[in-house]
Amino acid sequence: MLTEVASLREIFSLNTRLLLNCLHGVSEDDAVRRPLPGVNSLAFVTAHVVDARHFVLTLLDRPAPNPLTATLGRVTRIEEVTELPALGALREFWVAVSAALDEGLDAVGVEHLRSRSPQRFPVSDATRLGGLAFLAQHESYHVGQLALLRKCLGYPAMAYAAR
Repeated sequence: MLTEVASLREIFSLNTRLLLNCLHGVSEDDAVRRPLPGVNSLAFVTAHVVDARHFVLTLLDRPAPNPLTATLGRVTRIEEVTELPALGALREFWVAVSAALDEGLDAVGVEHLRSRSPQRFPVSDATRLGGLAFLAQHESYHVGQLALLRKCLGYPAMAYAAR
């Protein structure tokens, strides 16, 4: 693995575990419940993060079939979603895309990382490496939301330790 991506891989690996910890023990009913008006559900945020991680694969030129394309498509708000996959399915999608991401980060070349990102991100580094850094931050932000939603639903705090 390139040293340029080692720290980002650590963040993505940590987020892989933390997202699963956020979902640990949450019921299907609670996963789709919105704790406050205007606040997304735990299932919707999870689906968004799974979808975003598929975009990370695209940035690495290793696209994988995204099982959420039919569900999320061009959705930008929870109100536009008619039905979300069950939490168990979302976990499976997360584990699969995470394994593909690990492989992609292990295989990426330095020239690819230095090339201009096809997507513009709100960071000054316009390379694919800059895009990866932004997407790691974006994912971490949403893992924090999941941890808070978990608490709002009455569950114990998310744990950092592996479950």
